Amino acid sequence: MDAAWACRNAPPILRVPITIEIALAQRRWEYGRYRGSTAGTRPQGKGVDVKTLTLHTFAAAAVGAACLALSGHADAGTWHAGHALQGPVAVASPPDPPLVAMNRNDHALSVWAVTGAVRYAEKTAAGAWSPSKAVPGGGTSVGFIAAAIGNNEVAAIAYVTAATRYVPAKLKVSLRAPGGAFAPAVEAVPGAVAWDIRLGVACDGSVTMVWWDLSAVWATRLAGVPGAGACDGVPGPGPWRAATRLSTGLVGTSLADLATNDAGAALAVWQEGSGGQPRSILAALQPAGGGWQPAQAVSAGSGNQTWNPKPGLDAAGNAAVGYLDGNSMWVARKPVDAAWGVPVLVSASQSVYYPALAMSGTGDVLAAWQTLDANNTGSIWQSLAPAGGAWPAPQRLSAAMEDDFWPTAAYSSDGLLALVTWMDNGANTARSSIRTAGVWKRTAISVGWWGSTVPVAAGSATAVAGFAQTTAGNPNSATLLASIWR
Repeated sequence: MDAAWACRNAPPILRVPITIEIALAQRRWEYGRYRGSTAGTRPQGKGVDVKTLTLHTFAAAAVGAACLALSGHADAGTWHAGHALQGPVAVASPPDPPLVAMNRNDHALSVWAVTGAVRYAEKTAAGAWSPSKAVPGGGTSVGFIAAAIGNNEVAAIAYVTAATRYVPAKLKVSLRAPGGAFAPAVEAVPGAVAWDIRLGVACDGSVTMVWWDLSAVWATRLAGVPGAGACDGVPGPGPWRAATRLSTGLVGTSLADLATNDAGAALAVWQEGSGGQPRSILAALQPAGGGWQPAQAVSAGSGNQTWNPKPGLDAAGNAAVGYLDGNSMWVARKPVDAAWGVPVLVSASQSVYYPALAMSGTGDVLAAWQTLDANNTGSIWQSLAPAGGAWPAPQRLSAAMEDDFWPTAAYSSDGLLALVTWMDNGANTARSSIRTAGVWKRTAISVGWWGSTVPVAAGSATAVAGFAQTTAGNPNSATLLASIWR
C-alpha cells in the first residue's frame, strides 16, 4: 500500500484541512477544561485525557495535511470563469464543443473547428490562455478533429480537410515540440479519409493515431526520438508508418476510440455489426515498443446490440473497455499479462443510454452513464472500481431537478482527481461532479448549450472542460469556451 492509496482511502477525518482540525482541537480542549470533561461532554465514568485527545486530533490533522500536500489539490477547487476561445459566430445548429486535453503538468490544450478553420489555444499551469490561432498548414476542416498533449510537452492536432473539385480530402497532423510552435500540418497517410480520429503521445516522443474510414479501423505511428530523461522525447522526422488495419469485420465497423500511456502502449476499440445493429465490441492492443496485436472481441456475445466502446489504459498497461450491451453498461478488464476478463455489469438494473469511462494511471476505473428517471428526464450515475477490485453499487451524481445528457469522464494519472461532466438540458447549464479526497461534489461550470457534450480532461491538480454557449436571445449565435478547475 502506497501513500497515495492511503490518502485516497483514508477516513474523512484524516482528509479535512488542518486549520479545521486545529480549531476543533482547541474547542474540545477549552470545552473539556471548563466543563470538567475530557472530550467536550459531561463526565461519564472514566474519560479520555484531553491531552491524548488533542494529540490524536493533531495527528489526524497532520496526516490530512500530508495527504493534501501529496495530492496537490483539495476539496475547495472551483471552476473558473470560462475563457472565450472563439465567438460569437453564426451557427445554424448547436456547434461541436471544443476538444480539450491536459497533461500531468496541468498544461491545457483546446482545439475546435466551428467555422471550418481548425484553431487552438493553450494554457500552462501558471499562465493565461494563449490567443486563439489557426493550425498552420491550410485547408478547411470538415469537422473531424483530434488533439493530444503528452507529459513530455509534445502536442498533436489532427484533422480532415474538406475535399474540393480538384483536391481530395486529406488526413493532416500538426505537431509541436516542447517549447516550440505547431509546425505546418502534413498528410500523415496519403489517400486516407478519416472519421473518429484519435491521438496519443508517449514519453519517447512517438505519436499514435487511430481512425475509422467507414469501412475499417486503421492506425499509424510516428516514431519518436527519446531524450536523456524519463519523459523528454520528441517526435522523429518521419515518415509516419504505413496504415495498419485493425478491424477484421467486413461491415458495420464504427465509433473507434483510443487510449494510450506514457510508455507508448495503446488500446484501440470499436463496434462491429451490419445493418446499423452492432453485435460486438472489439479491442486491439499495441504493447509499448511493439506492434499491434490481433483484435479480440471483449463483449459478452449476449445477442444484444452493443454500442459506444470507451477505452482505458493505465501506466502499467492494464486495460479496460466500457460499453453498452442493450441498455446496460458493462466493463471488461485485462491485466497487462493476462487475457481479457469476463465483462461485468456496472449499471445494475438501470436502463443506460450514454456511457463514459476513464482510468487512472494507477488502474482505478471510473464508469459513468446517463439513465432516465421515472419522469423521463436524464440523470447521471457512476461506479468506481479500485485497481483490480470489485464494482460498488451505482451512485447518483446529478440532482433530481436536472434533465441531464451525455456524460464525459476524466481521471488524473495519480488517481487523486476524477471528474464527470454533462449538460443539464433543463437549465441549459454545463455541470460536473468532481471526486477529491474520496468524496464526490456536484458543481455547475457555466451556461451551456442544450443537447451538446462537455469534453473534459484532468491533469494533476487541475482539470479543463470545453463547452459551447448560446448568445443570449439569439439561438443562431454561439461562443466556444474553456474553463479551468483548480
